[in-house]
Amino acid sequence: MKNGVVTRIAPSYGYQKATDLDGNGASQRWDPRCCNKGLGLARRFYGDRRCKRPMIRKGFKDWVEAGFPRDPKTAAVDMKYLQRGKDPFVAATWDEAFELSAKALKNIAETYTGEKGQERLLAQGYDPLMVEKTKGAGTQVLKFRGGMPPLGMTRVFVQYREANGMALLDDKIRGTGPEKSLGGRGFDNYSWHTDLPPGHPMVTGQQTVDFDLCNVEHANMMIVWGMNWATTKMPDVHWLSEARMKGTKIVAIAAEYSATCNKADEVIIVRPGTTPALALGIAQVLISEKLFDDAYVKANTDLPLLVRMDTGEMLRAGDVFPDYKLAELKNNTIVLKAGEKGPAIHEQPGPVLTEKQHEEWGDFVFWDGEGNKPVAMNHDQIGKHFSGNPQLEGKFDVKLVSGETVNCRTVFDVTKEMLDGSYTPEDVAKLTWAPAEAIIGLARQIAANKEKTLFTVGMGPNQFFNNDLKDRNVFLVAALTSNIGKFGGNVGSYAGNYRASFFNGLPQFIGENPFNVELDPNKPANVKKYWKAESVHYFNHGDTILHMGDKVLTGNSHIPTPTKAFHVSNSNSLIGNVKGHYDFVFNTFKRVEFIAQNEWWWTLSCEYADVVFAVDSWAEFQYPDMSISVTNPFLYVFPTSKIPRIHDTRSDMEVAA
Repeated sequence: MKNGVVTRIAPSYGYQKATDLDGNGASQRWDPRCCNKGLGLARRFYGDRRCKRPMIRKGFKDWVEAGFPRDPKTAAVDMKYLQRGKDPFVAATWDEAFELSAKALKNIAETYTGEKGQERLLAQGYDPLMVEKTKGAGTQVLKFRGGMPPLGMTRVFVQYREANGMALLDDKIRGTGPEKSLGGRGFDNYSWHTDLPPGHPMVTGQQTVDFDLCNVEHANMMIVWGMNWATTKMPDVHWLSEARMKGTKIVAIAAEYSATCNKADEVIIVRPGTTPALALGIAQVLISEKLFDDAYVKANTDLPLLVRMDTGEMLRAGDVFPDYKLAELKNNTIVLKAGEKGPAIHEQPGPVLTEKQHEEWGDFVFWDGEGNKPVAMNHDQIGKHFSGNPQLEGKFDVKLVSGETVNCRTVFDVTKEMLDGSYTPEDVAKLTWAPAEAIIGLARQIAANKEKTLFTVGMGPNQFFNNDLKDRNVFLVAALTSNIGKFGGNVGSYAGNYRASFFNGLPQFIGENPFNVELDPNKPANVKKYWKAESVHYFNHGDTILHMGDKVLTGNSHIPTPTKAFHVSNSNSLIGNVKGHYDFVFNTFKRVEFIAQNEWWWTLSCEYADVVFAVDSWAEFQYPDMSISVTNPFLYVFPTSKIPRIHDTRSDMEVAA
């Protein structure tokens, strides 16, 4: 600080003082931590694009002050009031900005409440299934979104608390009372940004698998897969460089020669969107050259299990063995009876499933190579809990309890056939442009470093429609070489931020019952969830669900409601960086009646908003906050700033309140 002005930002220190719940301390090597981009933010605090006060788009202001005129039949707003991107902005006081925004939310909710409200939505062309999901509550067309909310457990997640609080407005309009009122909807982030690697929950049942990036020192080989570590994880790039100095081999796989590539020992450049094929090419070499870990594959994967050739489904033990009863699962698994509630997330020893799920999954079958017969296998039999010698290849005729005989093959066998038929190194080279020699060489190196190869996968490969295959195929390579769940051998995804579950008080903060707020700070909040989560994907898709002909492809639990208003904080991704920006802004936004944006740096999202709430920059936090990262083990606390507000700004929490 100089004369009350921030002139320089320095790295943060003190990480070595941090301890975990067991008292284990962090290493001095974590200090200091900084991002070179963040060091230059002082210029933005005083920059010409700094949001200095509330701003209101003139057309929106005219519409509110005119008494919300609408089409008498459809209730649509005249386009003369919706000239976003063209209208000038006018400065406003905070009271005026709050009043106009509150009036708009109230009017929109009233307009689309009840049967009349649903008729108006249908008249405007919204899908009947989407209209039905409002359940007659106009508050269901009000959407709220905190951008990458783990960056602010209170100031960003407060948007979802605001969505929950809309139940008060619903009660005011419909008189439904605390039991039947409905709140607003909360737009997602992690999956919307394509930060979420789709194949991770498909393979593991876990939202995302990751590991702290310092683990690179435990590996013999680090494969940086579609991740520009040097520019997107600046505070942690020293772990990469230091590990390389100590002997860890670094391989970079990228669609261009990135900043990370010059820190690698080997670089494989591929066509964008083709890395799923690259992983299959590696797997083909591992299997065809018998480089995979036979014992690990048999004890830890589904590759030995039998598949019915008549249906393509897994062979179930109940179909093979008379009077078969499902095995009781005891290996860190909890099976809940109907109506039974499981333990809190942090108290769960492992997977938690219901009896119904257990019955649907069933137990499976492998072919015993010694006894030459089918053997039942359940979910407990994994790793050290597995015994037997399943056959990995071959065709087997299995007699069912029905008397029918079906031909079966192992998952390994059909996978091998697919790989040999379509994904040899020569085939993959044509798809990816990566040399066949490089594919073979990488496969052999991974095989030579079982339990010692780490895969860090970035956001880039998530941007393609085959993104789930990328994850599933990388896990296949890792599973073949015993590189899952080890300090030096694992798969991790590093895009965005999702570890909010570490803050187990969040459900109380977001979901506190607005009809029964607990004012005693020593007591837990009274929780009642009125808001519902919704994916932005449908809004970005023209505010429609997915159809193919007469078929609805969107699952019933995911069907959104029409979006007539939305309030966003800490994000430029919903408007400014949105996919299909022109179509979204100039076509979809025609039906949106209110857009509010919390921002401290004027972005393209501000240009297309109706109200811009000027909020505090990171230098001016008037309330403490918390954050977390996917790359390291620390929980971060933002203290209250000693710097006075530079402009007429407010906290995101004050805006929501």
